[in-house]
Amino acid sequence: MKQALLAMSCALLMTSAMAAGPCSKKIVEEKVNDMCKQISAKGEAIKSEWPQSLLFSNCGDNYIWVQDTSEEIKMVMHPIKQRLIGQPIGKQLDENKFALFAEFDKAAKAKPAGAWVDYVWTKPGAEKATAKTSFVKMCKLPDGSNWIAGSGVWKEDIK
Repeated sequence: MKQALLAMSCALLMTSAMAAGPCSKKIVEEKVNDMCKQISAKGEAIKSEWPQSLLFSNCGDNYIWVQDTSEEIKMVMHPIKQRLIGQPIGKQLDENKFALFAEFDKAAKAKPAGAWVDYVWTKPGAEKATAKTSFVKMCKLPDGSNWIAGSGVWKEDIK
């Protein structure tokens, strides 16, 4: 019995490691583009599918966040930091005093096909921020309003 459990545990670990695969900016872009299509088709109703539909594998576990385009910029959904939902985030700074969510807003509005933004963010379990880059894109809801979807990768993990 113990050997069977050990074998199953090893297989699960190996499967998880293989599923993580290489870190790809292309996967991030595809996932964000797909989320924008879903937002455009379903509008606010898509919230019933969250947070599960915002999670995906790329460099291990990854996610998409969604922010609005209001003047104060509010978080619509963040599957990992749910305390941010509904909160104004436009003035939130990274460790380098970079207003990342405001910059995501500017970049997505400036480039309709999407844009990459560099900043620093703390990895789960880490004490110090690490260089990260995120792809952000403006997503039009059926009512004509807009949200911005984004997802990123740690620069040191990109293959």
